[in-house]
Amino acid sequence: MGWHLDVVWIPSWAEDMINLAEYLGEWVGHVDATDERVENAEQLLASVNALLLEAEDSGLIIPLNPRTGSCVSGTEYGGFRPQSCPQGSEHSSHKEGAGVDVYDPRGMLDVWITDDILEQHGLYREAPSSTSTWCHLTTRAPHSGKRTFYP
Repeated sequence: MGWHLDVVWIPSWAEDMINLAEYLGEWVGHVDATDERVENAEQLLASVNALLLEAEDSGLIIPLNPRTGSCVSGTEYGGFRPQSCPQGSEHSSHKEGAGVDVYDPRGMLDVWITDDILEQHGLYREAPSSTSTWCHLTTRAPHSGKRTFYP
């Protein structure tokens, strides 16, 4: 007697645009991926995924980065970065689990995002003119307090 499924169960994490493993990348289990930084990342991804799902619901197509197979930009440092990473300052948002670069090769996500949308999701972003093929999102407010900021 074989199995017959009438209902397909899709776990809630399947709707995530970026999951924790994709965000941490090769740094899963790394000494710098502390409990606090992983908690930061979980909070970040909850906000970022909600924003990305809203963008998709509005008709925006969220592409996957062919290099990462996810919505994380770059090849190695678009998500979490260890403290020894040569990119970013000592306590950059990426190194604290509070920042991610979302793959945005044509800048369509940056065009769609407004400061009101960022505020609704508790996020901040680096100015689009500073991020040509990605959208940097963070839960950490810049010193200026502006939702869209220049580094």
